Amino acid sequence: MESLKKGWAWFWRQSVLSKVAILGLIAAFVPFVLPTVVAWFRPTMIHVGVSFYTYERGVQPQGMNTLYFFERRNLVSDCSIRREEQSLPKGRAKTIDPQGWVLIKLLLENVSNRDLTNLRVGVRSPAINQTTQLTAAPTLVVTGNKEAPPDVKPLYVMSIATLPAESSVVVTLKTPLDDNLRDFVYTKRRPVTIQVPYVSAEQFREYPPIVSRTNAVKMLNREGVLRSRNEGFSDETLQVVMLPSNEPTREGGEIPYRPLPRAKVCSEAEAGTW
Repeated sequence: MESLKKGWAWFWRQSVLSKVAILGLIAAFVPFVLPTVVAWFRPTMIHVGVSFYTYERGVQPQGMNTLYFFERRNLVSDCSIRREEQSLPKGRAKTIDPQGWVLIKLLLENVSNRDLTNLRVGVRSPAINQTTQLTAAPTLVVTGNKEAPPDVKPLYVMSIATLPAESSVVVTLKTPLDDNLRDFVYTKRRPVTIQVPYVSAEQFREYPPIVSRTNAVKMLNREGVLRSRNEGFSDETLQVVMLPSNEPTREGGEIPYRPLPRAKVCSEAEAGTW
């Protein structure tokens, strides 16, 4: 109590400008410590982990050939996690359209011994916009939509019908890398952040969870296990089809594409770290 009195007296001795600066720092710090304080007084039924990725499938001219590739990289460290490429004679192959995405992967773990129903998770990030899509394992009933509460920046809210007891899921928020997002990430080099202002379910009231940084490689492996029950990455194939020999060469048919800056080559231990 004595220390509080001394601190209060010290605060009132400061100038008006200093008081404003101190209050501003406190206000900025509160959102970071609030989830921890809440966790002290309320048992946590849901754990939230997050990783950021860039996924790119593209084409590049290579002399008389064309290089087709896809790559998944850790957006935080810009380390390449997996890259596959194939060089084929120019105009003799076709593939799906080249494009890049920013992916936010969320690991939601039900650590309780009860099924969680009508689970809602609010997410806010500069990598989420009107083109963002929500994907998950086919067996998971999950929907998502943007909501704009009064006086609050819009949230992307995910709704999961049921998350069984002591189980986990990985959901992905996938946003195309348009010019604005490309400029944000690779030109201005601004960090992609995420906030999870709340989780709620029929079994507990809304509260701000603690969000943990999950190793990117471990997240992909975990997703692969949850999808296929086998160790390994999920949903990654380089889909290139050679034209039949009796079909003429495709001249000028390749879609113009501006590849992302080359990712760093990192050790296996470093690739998934924050």
